[in-house]
Amino acid sequence: MQERLASYRIKLFNLKFVVLFFLDFIVTSLLGVLRYDGQRAQIHKSPDGTVRIFSRNGDETTARFPDLISIIKESCKPAAESFILDAEVVAIDRKNGCKLMSFQELSSRERGSKDSLITVTSIKVDICVFVFDIMFANGEQLLDYTLRQRRKCLKDLFCDEKLGYFEYAKEMTVEAEDAILTSEVTLAKINNFLEIALHSSCEGIMIKSLDIDAQYSPSKRSDTWLKVKRDYVEGLNDSLDLVPIGAWHGNGRKAGWFSPFLMACYNPETEEFQSVCRVMSGFSDSFYVEMKEFFSGDKILSKKPSYYRTGEVADMWFSPELVWEIRGADFTVSPVHQAAIGLVHPSRGISIRFPRFIRTVPDRNPEECSTSTDIAELFQSQTRKMDVTVKA
Repeated sequence: MQERLASYRIKLFNLKFVVLFFLDFIVTSLLGVLRYDGQRAQIHKSPDGTVRIFSRNGDETTARFPDLISIIKESCKPAAESFILDAEVVAIDRKNGCKLMSFQELSSRERGSKDSLITVTSIKVDICVFVFDIMFANGEQLLDYTLRQRRKCLKDLFCDEKLGYFEYAKEMTVEAEDAILTSEVTLAKINNFLEIALHSSCEGIMIKSLDIDAQYSPSKRSDTWLKVKRDYVEGLNDSLDLVPIGAWHGNGRKAGWFSPFLMACYNPETEEFQSVCRVMSGFSDSFYVEMKEFFSGDKILSKKPSYYRTGEVADMWFSPELVWEIRGADFTVSPVHQAAIGLVHPSRGISIRFPRFIRTVPDRNPEECSTSTDIAELFQSQTRKMDVTVKA
């Protein structure tokens, strides 16, 4: 099943194709969950009642969310003595029908610190927590439980939803016996769920196995989780999370700024950043100014590091600090860029055509960006009927 899931990391062209793809994908019961445009939160409650909040990178953000602490405490049943939850914190407009707001709105909240706590009365952007998984409960580790079992445990420990405050991530279950292409009911159900995701403020959906290979794997990409992003469904092509590792001096209107930027993926096996493409579109003038200020001082390196693998010769090299979402038209073999070198072609890497900047990805470390394996899988899915000719 894992090999089959990995082979489906492809570009999706329209809603009808996604529905058919979804049905063909199901070999066991699956759970579809909305992907919210917020900040990932791991929420810990200790037996003494203390609630602490951590980012996906393990940084403590408790001081930033005093309102979330109150929401969690009010939502627990008495039986919930201790737990670790996986959730998404999303900005919400409670005065406008609990409308979901963008990640940018959430980012505008004060951050707080150990020495400077945010008070509930000073909060200007409200939040709702969407809980979708549980890893630990009342002294028992749940990582080896199936997702179906963890979901049951989760709802046994918490009260009913409170709209705009505490909600379970919106979900849709398709049991194995209903996963047939001729089922009009199933087709309509999936179609409706995808429409909800696309017409809300969500990024897309996650498809997860409920029973087979459905354990929780912390800090690891799972082959039994499939991401279906808004970009894929609407035909806006593949996107990657890449790291800016260098740049050139801009010309013309962009003189004085950095343009283009050299983007790289990460190879965890060799611990190298491998170049994927140059990017010079999608940026605002204010972003150029911000990056000129950010990449300065010790963030500009004296020479290209040995762990940067590329045939490009940039004007300057940056330390790996940021992650940006980059979208392109398609993948191609490159003699210059060395992403996934050796995985598709023995001496050439993979690049993307017509890349453009989409957004920053502030909750991801550079080592958590798209990997060389990710890029090779996307390339092979795109070109699995093509012959990649080896040239000298």
